[in-house]
Amino acid sequence: MTTRKTRTTKQNEEISIAFAFAEYDAHTRRLRDQRAKRDRELATSVGIEIGTMREADRRKAREARIWDRGFIVGVIVALACILIGLYLASLAQGASRPAPRAELHAAKVLPPHWKQWLDTCHAEQPRPGTYAGRGRWNNIWWKQTTNYTYKGGCGFTQDNWDAHKRKGQPRYMSDATPLEQLWACERIYQHYAKIGGPAYGASVWDANDSIGFYGFAADEAKR
Repeated sequence: MTTRKTRTTKQNEEISIAFAFAEYDAHTRRLRDQRAKRDRELATSVGIEIGTMREADRRKAREARIWDRGFIVGVIVALACILIGLYLASLAQGASRPAPRAELHAAKVLPPHWKQWLDTCHAEQPRPGTYAGRGRWNNIWWKQTTNYTYKGGCGFTQDNWDAHKRKGQPRYMSDATPLEQLWACERIYQHYAKIGGPAYGASVWDANDSIGFYGFAADEAKR
């Protein structure tokens, strides 16, 4: 009887130990399952959050591209409007712009004594390096400014140019066209010739003695 009772106790202990291991194993599996479930839920949550962030980034990128395109289009449209405005303004200005000096002052034709004035201007203001060829347009220093008292190609003082130029012509004779300067010669000669005769008209220029010009009557125009 004693031997049987001792064996039963060992069996009970073994059963208890087996049950304890089984319980521990079950508990371990439950913990593992809970951890796996938690990991899956966390992964799902993180994945959703990452997807949301990526979608937000893509949306921002699309909005940035749309804004950039809109800005570029706006700049192009603004530049086009400015150019159109400038073009229309130039057309309007051209419509209201006064006629060129040659049209305003009848400077399309040569003055009656233009050959004489070419000789006179060459004697007064020859272009540097030209010592011959009187009567040639290119041998006259029309744009001369080194002699402040007698700017231009005709040897006029500033007072004489102011008195005999036409309205709207340049402030200085050196900025006028050769034709405008020749017409000023014609006007200043006629002005003084009417006062004191042809010789008095010719005395306007000091160089006329060197070229032998002492005036002429109206019917002696050199054309």
